[in-house]
Amino acid sequence: MRPLTEDRPKCLLPVGPKAILDWQLEALQSVGVQDLIVVVGYRKEMIQEHIANHHPSFSVRYVENLAFDRTNTLFSLKEAMLVWDGDFYYMNADVVYDKRILQRLAPGLVGGFLAIDKKQCRDEEVKVIVRDGRISEIGKHLNPDICEGEFIGVAKFTGDFVRRFRQQVLDLAVAGNEMKFFEYALDAMADKSDMIPVDITGLPCVEIDFPEDYAFATEQVVRHLVDNEEESTHV
Repeated sequence: MRPLTEDRPKCLLPVGPKAILDWQLEALQSVGVQDLIVVVGYRKEMIQEHIANHHPSFSVRYVENLAFDRTNTLFSLKEAMLVWDGDFYYMNADVVYDKRILQRLAPGLVGGFLAIDKKQCRDEEVKVIVRDGRISEIGKHLNPDICEGEFIGVAKFTGDFVRRFRQQVLDLAVAGNEMKFFEYALDAMADKSDMIPVDITGLPCVEIDFPEDYAFATEQVVRHLVDNEEESTHV
């Protein structure tokens, strides 16, 4: 994403009138979340200052991935799991999405509830295979032709699922797995009977991995987010 991220972390890139992080925190507020654990690394002070200035109502705990430049999301999630063992929403910091996606996840009571965009996927996307209404496999390595769709990097984890998933993350975030995504731990779980796809097809969202994703977010996705925000204001 350089040069866009030379002077700021990706989550602070502007998408329309707000930064990526602002859209996410407002979505969390819409489902009643007030407590945050934010895993920081690159230019962490900018994130801390931004949240303090723009979202002071949140109670925030920052944990640092000191190896952020040589590890991936599995290791970042491990840092959060070392200080938290209860239910939680998860989101990658580079996803711009409609708050209604979290609202669809919110009713889930026991299990892992993953937001899935049903579409023909590309090779680089995190994909899921669904059998009997449950996610049986997840990862970038899957054959797109047999997948249900893309996991957009937004989820809710509750109940006993959290205990089992947390242990899997702690077990797998070890030497040799530095560049694994956190979905590696989901895919490795022996019991996926409570890993549930939540269909969010049609709701605006994009994970910003490449400059073309950012262009799509700023030129297309943001228009729908702003329109939906205005509609909510007038209801």
